[in-house]
Amino acid sequence: MNCKIIGSFVQRLEVTLSPGEEFYAEKGSLIYFESGIEKEISLNGMGLGRLIGAKISGESLFILRLFNNSPYPRKLVIGSQCGLLPIKIQGETLICNRGVYVASNNKVNVSTKLSIKGLTGGMGVFLQKISGNSTVFLDTIDTPIQIPLNPGESIEVDENHIIALRNIYESQLSSNWSLGNLIGGEGLSMLRITGPGEVYLSPGPIIQPAKA
Repeated sequence: MNCKIIGSFVQRLEVTLSPGEEFYAEKGSLIYFESGIEKEISLNGMGLGRLIGAKISGESLFILRLFNNSPYPRKLVIGSQCGLLPIKIQGETLICNRGVYVASNNKVNVSTKLSIKGLTGGMGVFLQKISGNSTVFLDTIDTPIQIPLNPGESIEVDENHIIALRNIYESQLSSNWSLGNLIGGEGLSMLRITGPGEVYLSPGPIIQPAKA
């Protein structure tokens, strides 16, 4: 499998699948695929609670499985809101802003995370949790910012710019309430994130419409 991000302002993902290879994408992200690739649509998890959680957290209720059923390499192209951030996970969990998952080269578990810290920090009570073994592609506005945090190091972040938190847990999050934040245009609170872990930020605010 060969994955290539193309473009500068608005990016697309070009994926070349060898015979027998498969790729997964968010419903509505597919631009086109060549003949020989088969498309299968499945529910993103099972059960009423799972479907309600997907709707609230901004996930699609469905996911696309794209499979090269031909004897030759075939290409598919995935679109994005603006930019794309690839993150490789190996048995790890990403906590993400709602609706940022676009695609992955293996099937991952995209579920809903209930976060009280996220609510008080402004991200919202329902976030996306992505886990598995894959390279995942997430939406970003312009070139993403990656910040590694050592143990004890902390930053304060405008929650609208958070794409994903890697190896960072609920206990490492806290909110900084301040009228100064509100006057400065960042909202009433900023989210304080303390290491260790990695933070991925979008230069432009992440704005996601609700998905059906």
